[in-house]
Order: sequence, then structure tokens, then C-alpha cells
Amino acid sequence: MSVAIFALMFTCFVDVMGQGLAFPIFAALLMQPNGGFLQAGVSQSQGALLYGIAIGTFFLTWFFGSLYISRLSDSIGRKPGILICLVGAIVGYAIAAVALISHNYTLLVLSRGITGFTAGAQPIAAAAMIDLAKSDRESSRNLGLATVGMSFGLVVGPIIGGLFSDKDLLGALASSHLPFLIGGLLCIVGLLLVFFGFEDVKTEVSPMEANPLVVFRLLTDALNRESVRRVSSAFFPYMLCVLGLYVFVSANLSTRFGYGATGSSVGMFLMGVGLIASSSFLVEPLNARFSKRTIMASCTLLFCGCVAAFLLVPSGPLALAIMLPSGLMHGIGYPTMLTGFSESVSKEEQGWVMGFAISLFTLAAAIVSFFGGQLIASIGAQAPFQFSIVCGGVALLVLALSWKHSPYLNKVMS
Repeated sequence: MSVAIFALMFTCFVDVMGQGLAFPIFAALLMQPNGGFLQAGVSQSQGALLYGIAIGTFFLTWFFGSLYISRLSDSIGRKPGILICLVGAIVGYAIAAVALISHNYTLLVLSRGITGFTAGAQPIAAAAMIDLAKSDRESSRNLGLATVGMSFGLVVGPIIGGLFSDKDLLGALASSHLPFLIGGLLCIVGLLLVFFGFEDVKTEVSPMEANPLVVFRLLTDALNRESVRRVSSAFFPYMLCVLGLYVFVSANLSTRFGYGATGSSVGMFLMGVGLIASSSFLVEPLNARFSKRTIMASCTLLFCGCVAAFLLVPSGPLALAIMLPSGLMHGIGYPTMLTGFSESVSKEEQGWVMGFAISLFTLAAAIVSFFGGQLIASIGAQAPFQFSIVCGGVALLVLALSWKHSPYLNKVMS
């Protein structure tokens, strides 16, 4: 593996690491009555709303930033785009640490907004990996490697969040803000790796307006393309399905089984392990043998089964164990979808289309976060997961109808 590929994988790692790091800590602080972050008298349902706002703010600003900065990378280059994202992540981690030290919820939300807007390194790194590829098969493999980097972020993030915030394990050294300081240091390492280890292969640039509101036109332009629109029609409900589990698993484990940050981190850890295993060893051979439609239908159906099982199991350890197969399914489905997006546009538009895919993911995550918090407050803790299963059914319906007559999405890669 070249230094450039490793630097890009590490970029994907730190980009995703913050999610697995933050979710269990936020769940413990905002959903537990003894979390110490909220004022006395705040109910668990109000805590769910505040949790949803904090997580939703991150994804909503990521929605704008991912498409804008990744499209900007088509203009100024992949390397400057990634460096902008990493600097923003470092600033966001620093503000989050201050917010947690001072128990300032407003500052915590602000930190998530800054981190979210500059969380576009993942699609730019994926586009850079495509730039480095010399064939379609190598592009698929490189996107699998990008998913491996993301998966390690999902694995290591919860370990950092759980270990360094748990006073039972580290005593007085542990704190809720220490994981964010460590996250910031890892982002600095990523910045140095990219700065010294990666050089742009793509030299052609295309002009772009500086106004961030250009993202709305970029979205319209994408959805006006039949090939992109067809992939998106299944990708969006699929991501709503996945995120219904992913965003609220820590909160559910916290309220349902009384798990703190460490216990909730185990669930995120197991999901990351599943992602690593399937994205490392299964994505390329499955895409070489089966059509994207077949792969996505199978992954979506099995993922819905995992969500249903998560709701039905009576014990915490069983609920945690289910996160492993759910990660396996998503580790196959997600890069398969990204390959579909990649093949729907020209070589010169890879940064833009990867940013568009991530923008749909972040929009879905923002909807799930804000809406899920409302569902918990008004219906109950199981509501986001029931919503997830419904969205999975919609994705299956789209795959059966919209993708049925598409030779492009039903072809087997050679």
C-alpha cells in the first residue's frame, strides 16, 4: 500500500472517528439522570431532544459542508480540500473540550456545527482514491479501502470515548473532554500525513462560485441526472434505515439497559468490526459476481432483520451482539452504493458526486437525529428503530421497481 493511499485511509478514519467517539459520551451526559451535564429536573424525554439537537446539528452542517467543500476540491484540488476539513475538525474538537469542561450546552452545539461543516474529508479522500485508480476494478477496491478507514474510525472512536471518559478504568485521569483532546491530536497526525504523504494526481480544475449557497444548485443539478437520481432513490431511504439504528443505538442502550459511555461504546465498536470485516474482504468479490441491485436488496433486508432483532432481544449483551452483523451488512451495502455513484458520472466529477452522496447521507442523518428525538419524546424509545424498518421497506420497494429496468444497476462488474 502506498503512503498516499494510507494517508487517505487515515483521513477517512479520523473523519468518522468523531462520531463513534461523541455518540456514547453525549448519550451518557444527556440521557442519564446522573450525567452531570444537564440541570436537575430535566426529564429523560427532554434529554432525548437535546441529544437529537446536538447530533442533528452536526449532520445538518455536514450536509452543507460535504457537498460544498468536496465540490470545491474539484476546483482547488483534493489536498487543499482535505487540509481545510482537518483544520476545521481540530478547531471543533477544541471547542467541544471547552464546552464539556464548562458544562455549556450552547457551546457544545456550536462545536458540533463547526465540526460538521468541515467533516467533508471522507468524500474528498474517496474521490482522491478514485483519481489514483487505474481501472474500474481498482476504483472499487480503493473505495473498499476508504470504507476500511471509516470502519476503523467506528472501532477506535468508541474505544477512545469509552476508555478515556471512564473513571472506573482510568480514575482521576478520565474525563468527558479528554477523548476530544485525543481526537484533535489524531486529526493533527492526519493533517501531517496528508501534507507530506499525498500529492494530487488530478491537475485539471474547474471554476466554482465561492458562495456556499451554491450547494442548492449542485443538488438540483445532481437530481436532474437520471443516472444519479436512480442511485439516489434507493440510497436515501437505505441510509435512513441504517441511521435509525446508528444514531440512537447509544441512547437506547443507555436508557434501556443503563449502559454508560463505555457500555454504549461496545455497540459502536462491534458495528465497526463488522464494517471492517465485510468492506475488507467481501465488497470486491461480491460486486464482481452479483449485480448492485441484488447486493443492495440482500443487505437492506438483512439489516432490517438486525434492527428488528435489536428491538426484541431482552438483554443488553444480546443487543450489543446484534451490532456485529448489522455492521457486516452496511460494510457491503455502503461501498456498493458509492461505486454506483462513482460510475454514474465522468472521471472529472468524482469529487462532486462523492460529495453529493455524503450530502444525502448527512441529510438523512439530520432528519433521523431531529425527528428521532421527537419520536422518543412523544412515542417511546423504540420509535426511531421502527422508523428505520419502515425506511428499509421503502428502499426495498425502490430497488424492486426503480432499479428493475436499469441495465446499468443490474450489470455484473467484469
